[in-house]
Amino acid sequence: MTETEPDALDSLTSWLIVALGLVILVLDWGLVFTFTVYSEALAEAFGLSGLRVSSVFSITIAVFYIAGGLIGVVIARLPLRPVVATAGGVFAIAIGLLQITGSYLGLAATFALIGMTGGTMFVVVISLVPQWFDQYQGRAMGITMTGNGLGIFVLPPVWVWLLERTDIRGAFVVVGGVTVAVILLASLLYHRPPGQESTHASPMDTTWLRTNLTDLPFLAALAGFALLWSWYFVLSADLVGILTANGIGRTVAATAFGIVGGVSVAARVASGEFADRIGMRVTLTTGVVLASLSMGVLPLVSSPLPMYVLLVLFGVGLGAIAPLFSPIIIERFGPTNATAIVGIFTVAEASTAFSVPIVLNVLTEATGSYAPPLILIGGATLLGAGLFYWGTVPGRGNESRAGGDAERDPA
Repeated sequence: MTETEPDALDSLTSWLIVALGLVILVLDWGLVFTFTVYSEALAEAFGLSGLRVSSVFSITIAVFYIAGGLIGVVIARLPLRPVVATAGGVFAIAIGLLQITGSYLGLAATFALIGMTGGTMFVVVISLVPQWFDQYQGRAMGITMTGNGLGIFVLPPVWVWLLERTDIRGAFVVVGGVTVAVILLASLLYHRPPGQESTHASPMDTTWLRTNLTDLPFLAALAGFALLWSWYFVLSADLVGILTANGIGRTVAATAFGIVGGVSVAARVASGEFADRIGMRVTLTTGVVLASLSMGVLPLVSSPLPMYVLLVLFGVGLGAIAPLFSPIIIERFGPTNATAIVGIFTVAEASTAFSVPIVLNVLTEATGSYAPPLILIGGATLLGAGLFYWGTVPGRGNESRAGGDAERDPA
């Protein structure tokens, strides 16, 4: 940032980049992570079994995180405008493919392209916005990241409204078409600030990679990070199915899913205040524990009122986790290789994103109930919280060799 022209920072252009980033994340998260809302319509249109529907979501999320992790390194060496324009073009191809394919393989390919585009745009947004700010960097990132929560708050009722009037292909033309338009608009504006060279990014060489992948705390944090998101992928993939199996109406269940995102928007702001007072790691771990305990209670929910209470708790948990994991791992394992660090952790998260929906489906069919797999996944989430907390303790392992500073977390 030292070579960036000062007048470019905190400028009108900076805030336009934030505004576009907010809208992109609303559409990105609202399309990918509300799969549970339109999964039944997708299954009916393509004649899919429950396992195949789960696998489509698993593929989408796995590609989302793997593409996001790998692109984090690649975009440090490429101009952003063609990257964003290409993402818009690929997304348009995916929406077109959905209109003509009738097979499971075609559907899987379509959603893999959607996941790749979504992951790419997510990384572009969260890596570009901080570069355009100096004085208001925290505020800008806070505003931008509310797009994730707003996406799963706003899009569920939109899907329900569209699916009452058209089929799944028509609904994707509308939502996907708007998404393509916004991404292509962003391609006209998205670029790094004047004077900032992409070559300033610190490369991820084999020595650096080997140093981290032989460090026990790093490996513990990596495994814990993947596991602590287990609960969220259950909600994204099959919350509506879980609630309807408990006797709650499908329309109520589908629209209620948005409460998690809506509550998380306010919780993201509040979690920052708590993090300043009690530490980032303690705040994040509290959110994970709350989400995992709620997962254990979810099989017991059979009426709207306790359902709403539980969804609020999930939203609070999400609001505590989402904004804090990135600064925790960057401060602990190396700000000089921040993009690569976040990329590795994002790729690790892809393993959980792919496996959890399938495990949920297989165990539910094997046991005839959602209760056993939900309790198991809640336990895995708790294990992840413990591993991540232990692995990110400041002053443990080879953080100095990894290029990081001691974490300033008071916890």
